[in-house]
Amino acid sequence: MKSSVLLFAAATLLAACATPVAPEAAAPQQLADAGTTASPDAVCRKIEVTGTRFPKKECRTADEWREFDKATADSAKEQTDKIQRLNSGGASQAGG
Repeated sequence: MKSSVLLFAAATLLAACATPVAPEAAAPQQLADAGTTASPDAVCRKIEVTGTRFPKKECRTADEWREFDKATADSAKEQTDKIQRLNSGGASQAGG
């Protein structure tokens, strides 16, 4: 009996979590109620934060997100190229 009640409660919680409202579809008033200071043309994203399981919510304009995505991609490419340069060729195999 206890386990079936717990199972029902868990299923109810999971069902409630499985139907999120997309930030783009949320009305500006809903965004304001959620504690953000987003303007009507803002797009909100959840950003993964290292060291925690809880994402950080950030709201920016579409142009700001394009700049953010470009800077992130450029940084990732730069770091990948750096690692590949260090681990390839004679530099990593030089015995001396």
